[in-house]
Amino acid sequence: MNGISNNSGWWSGFKNQLARAAAALPVGAWHSLCGRPLILPYYHLISDEPAPHVRPLYRYKNISQFKQDLDFFLTHFHPITLDDLLQSLGRGRSLPQRSFLLSFDDGFREMAEIVAPILKVKGVSATFFLNSAFVDNRELGFHQKIALLIGQLAAGRATVLEEKLKGLFREKGIMGNETAAMLKSVRYANRAILDEAAALGDLDFDLFLKQQKPYLTSEQIRRLLQDGFTIGGHSVDHPFYGDLTLDEQLQQTRESMRYLAEQFGVSSKAFAFPHSDTGVSQTFFKRSYGEGTLEISFGTAGLLRDSWPRHFQRFSMEKTFLKPRLIMCRNYIRRACRQSVKRML
Repeated sequence: MNGISNNSGWWSGFKNQLARAAAALPVGAWHSLCGRPLILPYYHLISDEPAPHVRPLYRYKNISQFKQDLDFFLTHFHPITLDDLLQSLGRGRSLPQRSFLLSFDDGFREMAEIVAPILKVKGVSATFFLNSAFVDNRELGFHQKIALLIGQLAAGRATVLEEKLKGLFREKGIMGNETAAMLKSVRYANRAILDEAAALGDLDFDLFLKQQKPYLTSEQIRRLLQDGFTIGGHSVDHPFYGDLTLDEQLQQTRESMRYLAEQFGVSSKAFAFPHSDTGVSQTFFKRSYGEGTLEISFGTAGLLRDSWPRHFQRFSMEKTFLKPRLIMCRNYIRRACRQSVKRML
């Protein structure tokens, strides 16, 4: 274990050094080296306010940081729309030499309240990928429940609550020493344990939904569409697809896309996998595209090229507070390293 950890740390440090060196080069040089005309940065949340349903799980950028990101992209890349990308695939229209398409996952209300107004001023399009079960705050995602429970641990009575939670988790066969880590280990299939855990901590998920309204409403979604933004599917309730059977993957995707078409008249069949596309087979793509459920899809593996021609990999602008130039360099370095390895094999 220690050897793997050390190697991983060494490799991460080496890539950071390469990224910092590459940051001194013009952006055009990165593109020339990697041969990627399109980049696909994505986010989940932009806010200056604390978001207890998100913050314990991952970092998100504030408004000033987001604007800085946009200024960087607009300086070095040309913004395109989802339709531009579809046109380039269907009719062979070339994209500008350096293009970017922005997207946001999970459908948080800040998309309408914060993100869309900023994008309109900047003249940037975006695609918002939504979970059908969360629209209008009808349900709370299990990963949001995990975040709220972790926050509850830090808000007084932590020792008593921790012991209760550890007891509950051990009864369910989930072992560990740190309660927060045990909570983070909860998978989609055993997510019901989170409601039991909430009862132990006097945490009311329904009340949180009612008071905080973390997700977009139908009215907000229609307004986004009227303003020229695009909407895509992100599954029904955000499972990790690698934990699902093929039939479950297909059902989650079909229902997500059907909901958008019926409720909002969304005609473009764009889908972004929740978490990642790890564990998704070629059979899934053949069936989803063959039956017309999807016409374009997105993963989260960075700047890597995917084997399915209409499946594109995006890279996260979160998880770190590095400047956008360094985030981009890290992704270009990763792509260049992967290409070099393939050439040697």
